[in-house]
Amino acid sequence: MWRHRSQEELQWKSSTPSIPIAVQGRNLRSDNNLMRQSFLQRFQNPTIFLKISCDGDYILPIVVGKVAIEKLIDPEVEENGVCPDQFQLAKNVVERLDHEVIMVRITERVVSTYFARVYLSQPGKSNIISVDARPSDAINIANRCKAPIYVSKQIVLADAIRLGYGMGRAHNKRPTYDVVLDSAVDGPDLVAEELSMMNNMHIAIKHERFEDAAIWRDKLANLRKSKHEH
Repeated sequence: MWRHRSQEELQWKSSTPSIPIAVQGRNLRSDNNLMRQSFLQRFQNPTIFLKISCDGDYILPIVVGKVAIEKLIDPEVEENGVCPDQFQLAKNVVERLDHEVIMVRITERVVSTYFARVYLSQPGKSNIISVDARPSDAINIANRCKAPIYVSKQIVLADAIRLGYGMGRAHNKRPTYDVVLDSAVDGPDLVAEELSMMNNMHIAIKHERFEDAAIWRDKLANLRKSKHEH
């Protein structure tokens, strides 16, 4: 995850240690990093850059408020403080109710506004609930709860930006990425349905109900097959 605070000050921080953000090098790699800095500095508003897990170097810029950036950069201050902020409060409430945040999703874009959902579940249970959230809030909650962030495939194909020489929007080459958790704009929420089936299968395996696990496995395979056909 890349965080951009202002045009004059550029700070990078990774959500996982294995993803290099500012790679030190010489010649070609160094020049490429300078180009990336120049590109990122074009965003004059506070912006969160989501690194897309795919076969190329793609990011998704999401313009947010200054407070959202500050909460992402230094969440430990609020976690250790006497009065928790809204994101720490949300984490505390979820844990108090014996739930956990299993993921957040950037679901769609309407004009220039992105929408997101936060998915919750009880450990060992198959029921999944989701609530609407602003992307900045959802990303902060994911950061506090150490939950993965998924992005709708349509958003990636339409809005993702490829970093490299000749930077620009990736209209001529679509990224091949490994996120399959995606649902149609209209109709049932296939993401929640798929996650529910996976949880049911894992619960059946855990309790050694292997016939039930095989049934859930077949249902899951049929669901994924129907998604690819559409």
